[in-house]
Amino acid sequence: MHRGSGFRGLAVLVILAAGAAFAQGQTTTTAASSAAGPQWTVDSAQTVGDGANVLRGQVGWPGIWLDYIHGLDSTFDIGGRFGFNYGFQGEVGAGSGQVGLTFQLLLRKQFIELGGFKMAATFNPGFLIYFPSGGSVSGITFPIGAQMGFPIMEKLVANASLEFPMYLTFSPSYFYFPIMFGGGVEYLLQPDLALTFKLAMGPTISSFTEFTLNALIGVAYKLH
Repeated sequence: MHRGSGFRGLAVLVILAAGAAFAQGQTTTTAASSAAGPQWTVDSAQTVGDGANVLRGQVGWPGIWLDYIHGLDSTFDIGGRFGFNYGFQGEVGAGSGQVGLTFQLLLRKQFIELGGFKMAATFNPGFLIYFPSGGSVSGITFPIGAQMGFPIMEKLVANASLEFPMYLTFSPSYFYFPIMFGGGVEYLLQPDLALTFKLAMGPTISSFTEFTLNALIGVAYKLH
């Protein structure tokens, strides 16, 4: 009688312990999944994935940008960007109201991953043409930069960036050296659909110095 009660009590304890261990395991798995953040990003150092293709549109200042991004492998993205701008390369003062076009190659290489934190380098060479009153200005761009991603939860990641979106114009001939500090967020609405916001600002140094601003909200769609 007492032995049977002891066995029943031991069985209950084993079941309760197993249930607690399972619940703890589920909590740990969920926390780890949340800490990992989204499985792909466009601004937060996590690349889009091996063989994946992403389309993104952004609007704000200095214009409207359309991106196509392809994942060459799990750490390297390549793509292209077309921009229609109504502010000369983001300059807020003298550049405001100048309409132009930009065409860029997009390159991004992820080289650090520590838990949820990721870091990548970017290089986006291309060319530009603007149409100020009375003529046109053309040139080449060779921006370099770094992205950092900080996951907040499973579907939300914050980012920070340091960029030097340098460019050179012809006729007149000027070299421009912007120093842009940025930050933003990306939210994964669905596994293949993300909302993005990016804010970057800083001085552009040339024969004179202008305050430069990029403030863009966008939608990114991962193609199947």
